[in-house]
Amino acid sequence: MESIIITGATSGIGFECAMQMAKIAPNDQIVIACRNLVSGNKVTQNIKQKTGHKNLICMLLDLESLQSVREFATQFSKQPNNKIIALINNAGIQNVAETQFTKEGFEVTFGVNHLATTYLTLLLLPLMDSNASITFTASGTHDPKQKTGMEPPIFKSASELAHPTETNEKRMAVGQRRYTTSKLCNILTTYELQRKLSETNIRVNAFDPGFVPGTGLARNYPPFLRFISNKILPVLRFFVHNVNTAPVSGKRLANLAYADQYKNYKGKYFEGAKEIKSSTDSYNKEYQDILWTSTIGLLKIKQDETSVQLA
Repeated sequence: MESIIITGATSGIGFECAMQMAKIAPNDQIVIACRNLVSGNKVTQNIKQKTGHKNLICMLLDLESLQSVREFATQFSKQPNNKIIALINNAGIQNVAETQFTKEGFEVTFGVNHLATTYLTLLLLPLMDSNASITFTASGTHDPKQKTGMEPPIFKSASELAHPTETNEKRMAVGQRRYTTSKLCNILTTYELQRKLSETNIRVNAFDPGFVPGTGLARNYPPFLRFISNKILPVLRFFVHNVNTAPVSGKRLANLAYADQYKNYKGKYFEGAKEIKSSTDSYNKEYQDILWTSTIGLLKIKQDETSVQLA
């Protein structure tokens, strides 16, 4: 029995992804990685009852703490079913309020969405099955050409993004840009990591779930905007491109990570079920290299921590 690890699976897209995984991967263990074990246990029981899948567990993981990431990787390595067939990096936050920081002092949106997620991936590489998949939940907001209404990303090194200087911009604009930039970083990482794993059969892809109202991503928006997001915008899925429900996007995410029809896709970007081109900046190899090198520097990763030969 192998394991499928899903972050951000106690609600929204991640929960629906876990639900779909329970249906299409009945013989594998599903690990709900979450920072609240009470919620995680409720989710595992819910999925077990609805699908009949018996091998679901939840494990503590707080992506605002690199120490928690290390502890998760260590504890998982001691599990009996510690060979990973799929890692789904779905958890993410968007902070448009006052600047917040992780336990290590990194700006929280970048710290959670990129740094901790990349760290988790690298620490788990030694446990990957030779045909494993790694999937990053990204966002179409990373691409200015999509005109999503979000502030466009501005790429800088990991160090500059982790320790931003304060500006006179409105908090909403700053928060949105930090989010879209973190999603660009997810895609830059997808392409760079796939290149570094080119001598293996491990596949790395990025997934845009589309705009999915009501998932909690806008939870610290002002009350009026939260109301619009949760109550008004869901209707847009009938009229606007790439607006989806959580069950639709969650199912697509699970399929991309696990279904046979996607087994030959490596280093690709998907909008829902369809492969498309990502932004111009995402293919910039200098950006990919700068981000990778500066990220490794911030994380203080040593080669023997991953014990996987990266090109």
